[in-house]
Amino acid sequence: MEDETGKVEVARHLIGSGADNTALMEECGLSVEGLVRLLTRMEEAGLLSRAECDDRMSTLGRPLEIRNQFTDEVIFAASMPTMRQLVEAAVRSGHVISEANLDGADLSGLNAAGADFSEALMFRANLENACLSGATLFRCELSEARLTGADLSNAQLTEANLVAADISHANLAGACLVRANLDRADLEHADLRGADLRQARFLDANLRQANMAGSRLSDAEFERADLSGAKLEGADMNGADITSAKLNGTELAED
Repeated sequence: MEDETGKVEVARHLIGSGADNTALMEECGLSVEGLVRLLTRMEEAGLLSRAECDDRMSTLGRPLEIRNQFTDEVIFAASMPTMRQLVEAAVRSGHVISEANLDGADLSGLNAAGADFSEALMFRANLENACLSGATLFRCELSEARLTGADLSNAQLTEANLVAADISHANLAGACLVRANLDRADLEHADLRGADLRQARFLDANLRQANMAGSRLSDAEFERADLSGAKLEGADMNGADITSAKLNGTELAED
């Protein structure tokens, strides 16, 4: 009770100095739900007018949910302005979001390093400039997703479906994409140094200027892929099929 009283006093001071809801949540260590309770208590105590309370409540967003794509059960729900913020809140609170239905979600700029998105549905999701370093995306459905400029370094993408995904300028250094499907994917200027790409598919993929130095490419398929200007120095290409790939200016691994 004393802790709550202390937060009310801190919030009263912050509001008086013009702080917004984000500052209130950060300074008082509150979730969206916690802020709602705090504002309600302040209104009841006469420390905040009804109009002021309603105005702040209106900026907290609408109730959003993350559901399991297989069972339709709610994984996590909260009032948030955007789906990106909802996912970040779920990750911060330790919720398991594997198998999540994030079909077509706008998650641009998402900060979810180390999170587990195993078997999540992210078809046509916008993950531009997202931070997913060290994240687990095992068997994740990412076909036609936008991952331009995303940080996927050391991420686990084994058997992920990335057909026709835009992964240009993304950082995939050290990532594991064993048996991943990247047919028709755009990986132009992608950083794939040291990545594990064994048995991955790159049919008709765009890998122009991609850096795959030191990567593991054994038994990978590059049928009709464009590897123009790509760097493959030190890559293990044992069994890789590049017979029909475009290799203009490609820096191939030495035998």
